[in-house]
Amino acid sequence: MTIDNLRCFIILAQELNFTRAAEKAHITQTAMSRKITSIENELSVQLLTRNHHQVGLTSAGQEFYNSASQLVEDYDMAVTQVQNTDRGLRTSIQIGVGVYEHTLLVPVMDRFTACNPTQKINCVQYKYRELLEKFDRDHLDIIVTSDQFFYTISKNGLDMVLLHDHAWVLALHRDNPIAASDPVELNSLYNQNIITMNEGSVNVVRSTFHQWFHLSSLEYVNTHETKLMMVNANRGVGFIPLFVNVNNYPNIVTRKLNPPYRPRKYYAIIKKYNSNPYAHQLVSMLEDYYTPKLWIRELETQSSS
Repeated sequence: MTIDNLRCFIILAQELNFTRAAEKAHITQTAMSRKITSIENELSVQLLTRNHHQVGLTSAGQEFYNSASQLVEDYDMAVTQVQNTDRGLRTSIQIGVGVYEHTLLVPVMDRFTACNPTQKINCVQYKYRELLEKFDRDHLDIIVTSDQFFYTISKNGLDMVLLHDHAWVLALHRDNPIAASDPVELNSLYNQNIITMNEGSVNVVRSTFHQWFHLSSLEYVNTHETKLMMVNANRGVGFIPLFVNVNNYPNIVTRKLNPPYRPRKYYAIIKKYNSNPYAHQLVSMLEDYYTPKLWIRELETQSSS
């Protein structure tokens, strides 16, 4: 089974049409059919249902498509990396961030780009589980992420730099009655609509807060921007990391919480064996910027309490 055959199968699985798939792969329909038949014969599994009018994936074909797509993606990445290593250079840095963490890059990126004006910088955002999967498969040089889903990857061979571990704040509309308090008591949120990015069931989300208050209602969003949009419209309240900027939302104010709410820590992570010097440089810049602020913030918190 060749990479070329896998690429043809992936194209056909996406197009579900032999004519379009053959054109996209720059081969004849006969050649495309032979390649697919070769894969099915080698696996002894039917991957496609086909007749004169349409093509479909069998359940085994859908599973094979998912695996083959990852395999080809990994292969292409491996080829690029080994070719760059052989030439003694890395022409780009691959940065991954989670839901909020692009904000943590802002204070150092101007200096980093000034130091490396000719380097290609690719920065992509994923939800946390996918971000860790991409990093674990060496598709990303460095990630800036929360500690959510850390259990899905091995920590061996990683440099993990703590950037932020401070308590989250409550984002709420300025006209919300509880905005008059600072800090806001967590147990006063029992009648508030919680705007959340937690994809779990109501019972799962409720269990998160059960020690402080009984959750009465919630609404789901899938980005922090939509969370803030909903809060700005006075639809509810939301918990956000301290470093999130709400200046673009004129109706939002933030309040500390009592007791402090610390659901996540945030890290810059790189594999020790990563051969990209620019990635290690960026991690060092992040460490130099954030490490002093970890204990400074704690002193400020203690002095104000």
